[in-house]
Amino acid sequence: MSHPKRLLIVDDEETLTFSLYQTFINAPIACEVITAPDGLQAWHRFSEAPFDLVITDIAMPGMSGLELLEKVKAQKPDTQVVVITAYGSQERREDAQRLGADQYVEKPFDIKELKELVIKLLGS
Repeated sequence: MSHPKRLLIVDDEETLTFSLYQTFINAPIACEVITAPDGLQAWHRFSEAPFDLVITDIAMPGMSGLELLEKVKAQKPDTQVVVITAYGSQERREDAQRLGADQYVEKPFDIKELKELVIKLLGS
């Protein structure tokens, strides 16, 4: 019997975090959804029990999403990471890819498309 997938959502924007949480707890895939308001708390949660997939914003107080991405990939390289940002640029995209991001999504994004992407990633 396979365990439910574990999904960590990291964003300092409370309304977006809540919307994503609601979206994924109702997704047609068995997954435990945990949220964190910043990279430091996300890293603490990840260190306690790794996740299958992390969705993280880039610009957050404390630890940035790129720093979190780097730490996650160093500790558990097979964890999939989707980086989201409202401040997209080619340089940020390249940084995220260099650090091992599986996907890079610019805000505003279509929540249905992100849901489909996450279901696809968690299903693989």
